[in-house]
Amino acid sequence: MLQSKDASSELIDGECNWQDFLDRVAQTSPNGKAALHYHDLASPVAHVPYVSGFSRNEVDQFSSHFASVNPWIPRLSFVPVGQGVWGDEIFPREDLLKSEFYNDWLKGQAQCETSIGVSIIREETRTFVLSTCTSSADPDFNKEAAGRYTLLAPHLKRAFDFIRKRDLLAPERQNTQTLLDSIGVGLIYVSEQGRARQWNKSAEALMEAGFPVHVLPGGELRLQCEKSAVVLDFLTSRKGVQTKPHTAVVKGRDKDNYRITLVRLQSDAFTEFLEGPTVAVIIEPMMVTPFSERRDFLMQTYKLTATEIRIASSIASGHSPKEVAIADHISYETVRTHLRNIYSKLGVNSQVGLVALLMR
Repeated sequence: MLQSKDASSELIDGECNWQDFLDRVAQTSPNGKAALHYHDLASPVAHVPYVSGFSRNEVDQFSSHFASVNPWIPRLSFVPVGQGVWGDEIFPREDLLKSEFYNDWLKGQAQCETSIGVSIIREETRTFVLSTCTSSADPDFNKEAAGRYTLLAPHLKRAFDFIRKRDLLAPERQNTQTLLDSIGVGLIYVSEQGRARQWNKSAEALMEAGFPVHVLPGGELRLQCEKSAVVLDFLTSRKGVQTKPHTAVVKGRDKDNYRITLVRLQSDAFTEFLEGPTVAVIIEPMMVTPFSERRDFLMQTYKLTATEIRIASSIASGHSPKEVAIADHISYETVRTHLRNIYSKLGVNSQVGLVALLMR
């Protein structure tokens, strides 16, 4: 076990991953079992992304039930962020020994007597905590250990801030934005409460051109497609889950059609705690740009109507006749009729031939 004088520097110095760090933290206390966990006082469920020394069953029991009856968690809100503390300082030990939390989990399962911890980040009802359960009931030892957590707190806060910035500026996200810009597809990252965090150049251009979405002065993203707006509200909540991407076809102010796709991204536990969920809003024009610039030519040369041009361009963009029918609010059979007329005027007999002609 690391002894008190050297323990803080041992934990602060050098580089290691979160698991190695927790293993080292656990070793600073007798029978130490360490965890990084966060709590929302509005929810009975705790989130424990990293542990050392705890069994899977102990973590599951804590997360699903015993976190909600843990007498220390509500009291942490009265302790300044960054100040190390041990259990007896914020809740009387004689009362702890009578509690369900102590008898059925802390002592009964984890074989520990108290916990030492520190709130690293706190916002609204949520708190992110580093804590270690220990079999030590020695007030002097535990008080000294709490002091080490006070020394650790600012270093952990800087690490969390780095993770937060790294997630926002990650090379893979930058590369994705550049790739989608190159093909004229808009990308907007939306976080908790519908706040637009980032968007690429194509998204900005599409919003200016008529895509039915706008960003309010406070940063909130508003979608005029009611169904997509409801899905976005759900996906950007902390309870939102997604089994497959949400896709819809919407009409912009410019009367052109757009495909909108909503995908909830997977974030690490720290980023999700700090920023909440992140949803990618992908905007695809259902009109091929080079083709749209040749509308007049096509109407004069091939005698296509405006409706036929719109349908032909959508098919050339890779959309199916059923998708075109949904976007134009017409029946599938009507689209097929238009396609037969288009084929006749252009002298082709298939969608492949249509695309080959229009893309020349």
